[in-house]
Amino acid sequence: MHLTVGKKLWLAFAGTITVCVLALYLLLHNSLKQGFLDYTSQQSVQRLEILRSALASIYREEGSFDALKADPARWLNLKEIIFAESDALFAGLPEVADADSSAHTVYREFVSSISLADVNRRLLLGVVKPGQELTWVPVTDLNKIIGFISFEKPQVATRTQDQNFIQHQFKVFSLISLLVLVIATLVATLFARRISRPLITLAQKAHALASGDYSQKIPVTSRDEIGQVCNSFNQLSEALAANQQSRSLWVADISHEMRTPLSVLKVQIEAMQDGIRPANPENLALLYDKTLGLSKLIDDLFELSLSDVGALSYHKQTIDLVPLLKTCIEHYQAKAQQAGLSLQDQLDHNTAVLVSADTSRLQQLFSNLLENSIRYTTVEGRIAVALTTTASEVESTIDDSPPGIAPDQYEKIFERLYRVENSRSRQTGGAGLGLAICKNIVEAHQGRIRANASALGGLQIHISLPLIK
Repeated sequence: MHLTVGKKLWLAFAGTITVCVLALYLLLHNSLKQGFLDYTSQQSVQRLEILRSALASIYREEGSFDALKADPARWLNLKEIIFAESDALFAGLPEVADADSSAHTVYREFVSSISLADVNRRLLLGVVKPGQELTWVPVTDLNKIIGFISFEKPQVATRTQDQNFIQHQFKVFSLISLLVLVIATLVATLFARRISRPLITLAQKAHALASGDYSQKIPVTSRDEIGQVCNSFNQLSEALAANQQSRSLWVADISHEMRTPLSVLKVQIEAMQDGIRPANPENLALLYDKTLGLSKLIDDLFELSLSDVGALSYHKQTIDLVPLLKTCIEHYQAKAQQAGLSLQDQLDHNTAVLVSADTSRLQQLFSNLLENSIRYTTVEGRIAVALTTTASEVESTIDDSPPGIAPDQYEKIFERLYRVENSRSRQTGGAGLGLAICKNIVEAHQGRIRANASALGGLQIHISLPLIK
């Protein structure tokens, strides 16, 4: 039999409440019964006051209970005082009542169980049945214990009114327990429904989400664990919807990026086939250039996909960052001069900056950034590379002169296929994958990369990497 969460919760609540109510009923039942018997024992003690007084007088006059012990008939006469009180107690009750007759018999047995013991509780007069629980009442004279009166503790209520009282209390307890059980069951039903309702909704929404409907939302009505699960579901739905949209844009952008060079290649080849354009070195060089661009795009896409899944190989070792940066700057000096730019080295070559990194990946990182700055900086502009250290990190910056970008685009430029200006051509702006690859490389080295406004008027790329101490 399949049980839903709501039914399981209801059974758990109802079962726990039922066990608690039954346990409480049994405890109250036994407590009332035992408490009433203790109360009747106290009443019995009060009825023995006359006998205690008589025994104290005998001890005071005779100096001991030896004479009383030698005359058992005298002891029976003393107990007749109590038995006479018993007869007066039952005199007003109807003779036909079996319960009252039984109570009278029980009371006679109580009187016959009364015994006298010395100060060491050794039996002087009377009969004690073995295994019976005795109640000891001290007999005193001038605040000195001279003996004990013992009697068997009553195990049942003897009087009809006592029995009726106990039965009435048991009925009241039963009704109260039943009422509590009914109320608690209703409350358990409400709580089970309240707890299971969002879980049922969550299961339905999750099924729809698994079917590809990422618009599913669950109203969050509480701050407990269920509310946190609902909130996490909503965040998951939003993330999946965003990823779906990003994937669609990603596919569309890749298709667009690959369609452009392929279209050029197709047109050029068709023109050569039709004899419109000759197959001379210039036209072949154009085809080759477009093929290289397409190959570079495919390589970038492949490398980005590897870095996304963490499949790029990293062979980290302790390296000095200053010589590595110097080599990258020297490599791009000629290219910067051809673009009419000034590439400035602001490194301190006398200080070693040690990091744990992959040399080839860091060269790829800084080469991409320098390539990006050279591509975007206008003629007669400046590019400056600097390096500073803190207690735990090394911070490298690449600043360039105008043009800059809007502050709201500082984070977006690290997204794949994102371009600051959608109208830029591929020759100027590239495919928009370089900074995304740079971000993955920095994060693989437990570092951070961000964009800021540069003091030179353009863009600053700021990279933080952990130092080796």
